[in-house]
Amino acid sequence: MVSAPTPPVVSATPYRLANLASLAFGYRLIPSWTFLSGTLPLDASPSLPVPKLNGISSSPGSSFSDAIQLRPGVYSIRQLVASASPLLNVIITRLGQDHPSEPPARAVLVDGLAASLATSGRESTLPLSRSLQDTAARRDIVFQANHIAKTIITHVQENIRPSIGSQNIHLRSACEGHLWTHAVAALLFGPRSDSQLMELYNEWLHRMILLRDSLLPFENYEEVPLVIPEGSNRGIRDAEEPRKSFLFRCLTGAIQHTAIVDLAKVFTARHLPPGGYGFQYSQGSILPAFLSGSRSLHLLRYHPARFQNSEPEALFNYEHKKYINAPRSELPPSSGGAGNEVASTNGQENLGSLLAVDTCVTESSLIIDSGNDAQHRTVKLRLTLDSGTCFAVDLGQITRGRRYAYEVRSEKKFNGSGSPLAKSPEVQPLSTSVAMESPATTGLATIVTHSTADILSRPGLVISPRTKAGQGNTIHIIPTTDPIIKLALLGKLYPENVILLKNRDDLDALGKVGKEFSERLMILEQNVATA
Repeated sequence: MVSAPTPPVVSATPYRLANLASLAFGYRLIPSWTFLSGTLPLDASPSLPVPKLNGISSSPGSSFSDAIQLRPGVYSIRQLVASASPLLNVIITRLGQDHPSEPPARAVLVDGLAASLATSGRESTLPLSRSLQDTAARRDIVFQANHIAKTIITHVQENIRPSIGSQNIHLRSACEGHLWTHAVAALLFGPRSDSQLMELYNEWLHRMILLRDSLLPFENYEEVPLVIPEGSNRGIRDAEEPRKSFLFRCLTGAIQHTAIVDLAKVFTARHLPPGGYGFQYSQGSILPAFLSGSRSLHLLRYHPARFQNSEPEALFNYEHKKYINAPRSELPPSSGGAGNEVASTNGQENLGSLLAVDTCVTESSLIIDSGNDAQHRTVKLRLTLDSGTCFAVDLGQITRGRRYAYEVRSEKKFNGSGSPLAKSPEVQPLSTSVAMESPATTGLATIVTHSTADILSRPGLVISPRTKAGQGNTIHIIPTTDPIIKLALLGKLYPENVILLKNRDDLDALGKVGKEFSERLMILEQNVATA
């Protein structure tokens, strides 16, 4: 019998974020999976009458009631595919023996699903075929959709088996407008089939599409415990309206990060308010994937950890919901003598020597500010520098700053080749003395260096001076060898004209990066081994 999900077990073992200096993010927990084996034992489910659903109705007493209406519980992608497999198995069984000269029915139906899950083609339900003009978020979603589709197809094939027992299933599934392949249409409209098999296929196909789309936000989607809450009588169909909203955003404009976060809440924390950059729910926490070392700046990652014990669900929100309204500190113009100004007179600048102003971190931790709102939490990265000075930077602003920052890469990285999550092509290391382009071609007049302490000690978000017509564009460099300082700086600098540069990157590309209306802020990161 399927009962309400039991609370997960929270251990005393700290959970650490690999790409955030292995800082402790609460404590590790064990999700309360409904079925640990990954296989849904339908015969162990209660034989309850199945009410009429929104879009689906079934006859009472159906032995496949749990395939028609998913019970409340905590499921993985594999389990949700298995839960719908009786629908496909009934179709294949009732179609009967395949003719030797025709492709097997199971292959035709599964190929039809693959066509619907594709991101291009006539039958695509998420037509987002990649192009060089795509945004990074769109490329991430395309890559993710194709990856999830392959996983779903694999699990579908694992669960195909002859259907045993009564095949007299009466199910009404509303048409969702998904195009079938010509082969599927020929099979299900042919003499071997009937109208009931068409509806079974329509229902199964729709569920697999909804499952794919509900998992799009999660980079580690196979690990995510998806919650079907008590009181839900629609199962995976609860994702229909959120899917439509997200698909509209994908097809009509830029995909905002909040849209990805809100889609992730559908089967995790649907009662949380919209917005935020991550959240905690009953089975763990959801954070931007790059905090765990991912190259994706837009996808999220599930963590089996609980950071806030007082409330099982909490939204990780930005300290400043709209950063344009946050307090600011503008750096003085380069002629004002602030920082360690270096004149670029002959076009030669030794970037390695600038690392002398680097700052060391002696202590670091993540702290949480509960505030007065039971559902909103602000998480901050707290650093203690070697000078003894302490600073706290909003983790939400760090994630925002990383998404908005420019990253200097070689030409190969600019041309859009390769998947967005794949390892980027290697770049030839720069020599110790790097040739800067002349002011006549780049407009660079001076380079000003700043220490980390100088930037972090300023109130509000640090913004660079506006440029004036006819004057060169100064670059403000903040060098560091510590990745956690880099993250802190991303949360402290106003996310407008911030550039990330590694010592091995192609400096010639710097002239192509950034905006012209303000002086550029560059975080120069070098590996400790080469510093």
